[in-house]
Amino acid sequence: MDITAEPVFDGVCDLGEGPLWSQRERAFYWIDVTGRTVWRHDIRTGKTVSHSVSGMPGSIATRKSGGIIAASRTGLSLVDLDTGEERKLPAPIDFGIERFNDGKCDRRGRFFAGTMDKTIAAPIGGLYRVDPDLTVTKVAGDIQLSNGLAWSPDNKTLYHNESRPGYVYAYDYDIETGTVENRRIHIDFAAANRHPDGSTIDAEGCLWIAEVGDWSIGRYDPDGKRMGGIKVPTQRVTSVMFGGDDLSTLYITSMRYNLLPEQLASQPLAGRVFAARPGVKGIPEIDFAG
Repeated sequence: MDITAEPVFDGVCDLGEGPLWSQRERAFYWIDVTGRTVWRHDIRTGKTVSHSVSGMPGSIATRKSGGIIAASRTGLSLVDLDTGEERKLPAPIDFGIERFNDGKCDRRGRFFAGTMDKTIAAPIGGLYRVDPDLTVTKVAGDIQLSNGLAWSPDNKTLYHNESRPGYVYAYDYDIETGTVENRRIHIDFAAANRHPDGSTIDAEGCLWIAEVGDWSIGRYDPDGKRMGGIKVPTQRVTSVMFGGDDLSTLYITSMRYNLLPEQLASQPLAGRVFAARPGVKGIPEIDFAG
């Protein structure tokens, strides 16, 4: 049975993305891609603050040593949110034709981020791994629009969304080396002309996927079967992340980007962060080890 999410926190995004719960900081992060902003809500104080960044961030991860790593439309960078200082990292990518999008850390602190064709027309994107020594390695290719990432609780499977044409892939994953192999289609959204966006996984091994355009977050069992989900009062949900001290709150980002005036009028909460308590818990996210 579907349940309904409610808006939380201050701040409205044009293109909300990248939800991230820091267990160490007891803080929830999210980004406004086109607004070039990183938002942070401190659970202890109840305070929400925003930080401007130079590029359009597609995803972020907190760093064990402080600050964040950001994958933006123009590259990778280490960012000190307090001072605004940014350190660019070299990456083997032609940013004239592709750009970074969603990303996340594995449970050894490696940061993975995917790229996409800027025109969303050709499978020229890939999936990249940033190791703690800051080297960047391409681990998969032939991607048109890379999106959500999640690892199974036993770390043996990496799930990776390709929003267009609309597949959720599963790869065999080696947590010791950070390598992937044996890509296969785990869930086929393309057959119904639907598009999986961001995702996360719960402690029972079920994927939660932002079904962009469908007003909903879907929960999928380890075999890829939809088990129900969460209704959201805006059409374009973008990503999901478990958070809160007990990891039982599911946070959901959304966007206003490209909505027509009449759509905005009927969706006044578009661009907000939403939350629901679906009755299951998530798995703690890990800081980037670099």
